[in-house]
Amino acid sequence: MKDNRSGSQVLYGFLPQQTGDLRGGIYRTVEWKDPLRVDVDDTIIRRKLIEQVNGWSFRGDDAGIARGLHAGHPIEVVEVNPDRGVRVEQFPNVYICRACRLVEDRYHPNCPVCGAKKSWDQLHFVGYHECGMLEAPSIPRCPAHNLCRMPYQKSMEAARIRFVCPICERQTRQGMGFRKCPCGRSWNNTRSNPTMLVYNIHRASTVYTPQTFTLINPRNQKRMAEITEAGGPRRALAWAISGFVSLKPGSDKPTRSSAIDNFMSQGYSRSSAEAMAAIASAAGELAPEEEIGSLAKAPASRIEATEREAVEIALATIESRIRITDLTRPETPANARTMYQHDYPAAINRAGLDAIDLVDKFPVLRAVYGFTRGGLEPGKGRLNLFPGRRGTRVYADPQESEALMFRLDPQRVLTWLKHRGHALPDAADASDARAIVAGHVVTPDRFTDEPDAPPAGRDLLELIHSYAHRVIRQLSVFAGVDRESLGEYLVPSHATFFIYAATRGDFVLGGVQAVYENDLHHFLNAFMAAETRCALDPACRRHGGACHACLHLGEPVCDRFNHYLDRATLFGHDGYLATHI
Repeated sequence: MKDNRSGSQVLYGFLPQQTGDLRGGIYRTVEWKDPLRVDVDDTIIRRKLIEQVNGWSFRGDDAGIARGLHAGHPIEVVEVNPDRGVRVEQFPNVYICRACRLVEDRYHPNCPVCGAKKSWDQLHFVGYHECGMLEAPSIPRCPAHNLCRMPYQKSMEAARIRFVCPICERQTRQGMGFRKCPCGRSWNNTRSNPTMLVYNIHRASTVYTPQTFTLINPRNQKRMAEITEAGGPRRALAWAISGFVSLKPGSDKPTRSSAIDNFMSQGYSRSSAEAMAAIASAAGELAPEEEIGSLAKAPASRIEATEREAVEIALATIESRIRITDLTRPETPANARTMYQHDYPAAINRAGLDAIDLVDKFPVLRAVYGFTRGGLEPGKGRLNLFPGRRGTRVYADPQESEALMFRLDPQRVLTWLKHRGHALPDAADASDARAIVAGHVVTPDRFTDEPDAPPAGRDLLELIHSYAHRVIRQLSVFAGVDRESLGEYLVPSHATFFIYAATRGDFVLGGVQAVYENDLHHFLNAFMAAETRCALDPACRRHGGACHACLHLGEPVCDRFNHYLDRATLFGHDGYLATHI
């Protein structure tokens, strides 16, 4: 069967063991045929996977996946081969006659009971278990006539479906039956019978939930080497703390720490790397260590986390980063020059931002590393990873798109956090404010329940996330694209986020860049002036201040599954954009 789909449509709709509707039928994906390898730094992808499976490994629902990743089990990242595509099979092989509702487990040209021609639909219910098992429901035939009919019913609940004999009208079963999974394991202890198969509509999220992540990944892996040679993670962090003044981190000479990292990346031990760095330092071949301000007093784990995020920003912007000052050229007309030098900065300041940059070659990789049956969150099902030819396989859709990089005003962020009651030091300047926020505010990961999150980190993440969602809703209008055509990438420790064009379907690049070059001030003014209430208030306000009518976005746009959102963090009495703040 031939059917043209974009890479993102395949990634989220045709994963192994996933069912989908295709040309009037229901099909299950068997495999991606001869997928193409994606070049990803092994250290980065392994660390990302370990972070993602942490929620399941903590509860013992990862089947030893985390141990394997720590032990160095191979990881392969692949994308769909456009010339070979995806192999699918029809599933489930249970058919219902549209005329008389006869149920059969094989296709007949004509219905054996009513004689209707080619009037078959597939049964849309499947049985599943948390271990990954998926099977078609069994047909309860009449023992006397060997036939089965499923009458129409109003309810879509599997337990209420009735099966009767079309001849004698004897009820052969109500519901889909009871069958234990062959695995015999009780992965989900929240149900009364966790070893039994569960039946539901094949497209239900509990039947198949892809587990996804987004990663900054330049197509050319030499970019990572450039950052290492330019000073490594520490210099990238110093670059972020300074406010991204230069286009990218680095200078002519490496520092001692970056030289050690560079030697170790070539296979030398730490002791050997430190000895060679000492020789280079004595010879005057190393630059002084970069200053990271008060962040230097933070725990080593916190510094390492902020270094990783700084490297992500460097990788995202190393190909091309255009600042507003770069828009003014000798040939720029006078009216445009006024707009870039006065209107844009004024609008950015009113919106509580430090700067907005354009990245017209944003290297983002959207990936699916596994799936669950039973629910999205850990504790509701076992995590199933995809097997590859060797080790674990990750299915991905690498893109090079256009993006806007939003950086919130660090001093205003710090003031806002302190206004909300968080005990944080005072900042001498903007760089000091960045260091304080990065060193003292730990944002929660996707597995942390909102009530359990560190208060300051929860507030910061809610601010960054809510700001990003409101930007997407306004930017989609000005760029002339659907909201689902945009994506977000949050870097909360540095009060930064990216909004990028997810090139799905017929999306055409250029809309985001056009807004940046011509209408950025109008867009920001609309962002500030647009309605701040929700059509579903007061109910929305009472239940978290975020819903599908005001801030929620569809998957896979949202990077945090619509958690940590609240309009009050922006426009409430003590919101970030409140006048007195």
